[in-house]
Amino acid sequence: MRYILAAIAAIAASAPIHAAVVTRAFQVTASRFANFDNAPAPFASVVATFQVTYDDDRDSAVVSPDRFSAITDGTPDSGPFSATPVFRYVRPGGMTTAPRLVIGGAINGVNVLTNRTNDFYIAFEALPVLTGFAMLSFTTAGDRVGFTATDARVIELPAAAAVPEPSTWAMTFLGFGAVALLLRRRSRRAVGAATG
Repeated sequence: MRYILAAIAAIAASAPIHAAVVTRAFQVTASRFANFDNAPAPFASVVATFQVTYDDDRDSAVVSPDRFSAITDGTPDSGPFSATPVFRYVRPGGMTTAPRLVIGGAINGVNVLTNRTNDFYIAFEALPVLTGFAMLSFTTAGDRVGFTATDARVIELPAAAAVPEPSTWAMTFLGFGAVALLLRRRSRRAVGAATG
């Protein structure tokens, strides 16, 4: 029994502890777009809604958001917003004084735009109570120069509950198994003592 408990303790000690993992949902809206060619934007408005999960104690890798949807003039996930989305969380430090969330299309990377590609980029400060300005830029396959929203706003929405990681489930089942094993041993000892 000691070996089982030692194995459980070793697994628990080796598993990373993430007490600061948060799940947040946001909506970014914009309806005025400009570019250096003074060309008309391919749509009049965009509403992007997404949910992300990250550890706010450290910078995240570039990963997929939990959910992402963008509606341009009533059409979902079209044009630059048809690119597969990825996001990154950046803690304060260096040139930034506030934490930032960046979400963009995977075609050019999370915070890069290359002209004549269907791709996008959204960045904003990820403060705890969030309503504020966002930077939203996009480029389409037919445009020589990308567009930037001049009125992009971000608001925080209620987030749906995140699904626990597989390691969390494994530790939970190991714990229940250890408790069941202990209870079974005790009941055998009690039966042996009563009959012996």
